[in-house]
Amino acid sequence: MRESSSATLKWIIIGGGIAGLTSAYLLKQGGHDVVVLEKSSQNEQLANQDGGLRIPPNMSRLLQELPGAEKLLRERAMKCAGLLFYQCNGNDPAELVGRMDFADEIMSDLGCDFYFMPHKYLHEHLFSLCTSAGVEICHGFEVVEILLREHDLNISGTTVIGKYGVQITGDIVIGADGKNSISRNILLAEQEEAEEEESFDSDDSETPVLPPINAYTGATMSIPVSKIHSDPELALFLQDSFWPIFMGNGTSIAMSQYGPDLYLLDLTYGMPPRVDDHDEDWLSGGTPVSKVLKRVEEYDPRVKKLIRLASTSHWNIQTIYNLPRRVSKLDKLVVIGDAAHSVYINGTYNTAAAFEEAFTLGRLFSRSLPSISKENASFLLNGYQKIQQQRTPALEKSSMEAVILLGLLPPECEARNNGFRLTLNLEGADDATLEHVWAGYISLFNYDARDAVDEWCMNWSRLGSRHSVAN
Repeated sequence: MRESSSATLKWIIIGGGIAGLTSAYLLKQGGHDVVVLEKSSQNEQLANQDGGLRIPPNMSRLLQELPGAEKLLRERAMKCAGLLFYQCNGNDPAELVGRMDFADEIMSDLGCDFYFMPHKYLHEHLFSLCTSAGVEICHGFEVVEILLREHDLNISGTTVIGKYGVQITGDIVIGADGKNSISRNILLAEQEEAEEEESFDSDDSETPVLPPINAYTGATMSIPVSKIHSDPELALFLQDSFWPIFMGNGTSIAMSQYGPDLYLLDLTYGMPPRVDDHDEDWLSGGTPVSKVLKRVEEYDPRVKKLIRLASTSHWNIQTIYNLPRRVSKLDKLVVIGDAAHSVYINGTYNTAAAFEEAFTLGRLFSRSLPSISKENASFLLNGYQKIQQQRTPALEKSSMEAVILLGLLPPECEARNNGFRLTLNLEGADDATLEHVWAGYISLFNYDARDAVDEWCMNWSRLGSRHSVAN
């Protein structure tokens, strides 16, 4: 899959998670020099046994391009057959109010399936690919400053400074440093400066549209599958491969088996965080599950029983940013993953969005295009910006709508449930009916980041040809 690059650039990637390692591998395969800076130690990353990934078709088709990925999915992942929606009613068993079957006909047309996988297995696989390809990975390197202007240190290029004063210089920095990104702060500052200039030059005082909530709040709990197997009542949750989502009063819990040994529950608020909710580092010790139980008193007793099997809960507060530009004005910094988008971390598309962004960058900078050189890499970064401007809002909108819809309070939730109930009578429905009901999912599943890059390149090549003829 290696393609010759028209210029070799040195990339500095801040963050050694899924987004950072994927982009590192693809850029290295494209012929570039790549160094990854990860603030945690390698032992800390390897010791992280919790957490899972949702891999919808728009991600699985990209994943299968990587060496060894099909074997990884076959041995470590669980295929998802669809979604089940339950309304909780206190101590009574929850009512099944809706379902979405990933029908064979539709999934066959998409060409890929939906999977669950423990986070650690994909991370280990990407780490192995990177080290085998020759990517330099520096653990224990916490970035405290990024210098984009040449005159800052009287040197060319972009410089990243670590906590202990170590400096690394390259051509372009990729901020893959997560939801609390230091890289994003630079783009936000540039955006604020640009908005101030626009407001000074314009009498237009239009107020931007604000999202319904300004932060996603949730908690993740992991349980060894063996603990569930030992309880006959709970073992029923392991008998099929559907993704059950239980809805309460203002919250929801999505739960599923993520591999042979891991079962996960994700609590999500449909409202802003409470005053006693706090964001936690994923590598921290977490919070006792008693806090989660206080939030889900109206839930099905079986769900609460599952929660009690977890040793701890990891709370996550993800601020929602309006970040129209993913590339700095000097074209020396680009952000991907949670540093770039506000796609809910515990939702369907979070990892897929990061994967798409990594593949978009990797493919743009791996193709041998006419007139592309080291000096005008800005052209390709503009391509990344344009492609993500068209794609990311749809993922962010779907993410927000799902969180709000699943977290409705009474009495609004009853109208939602009545709509869901229409999906309970689709058995035997023809393809046209199924496609109509699940059109929103299908449109997002049926995206290929590689095709988006190829289309952008083709359009710009045509424009370049017309320009040459005109001259």
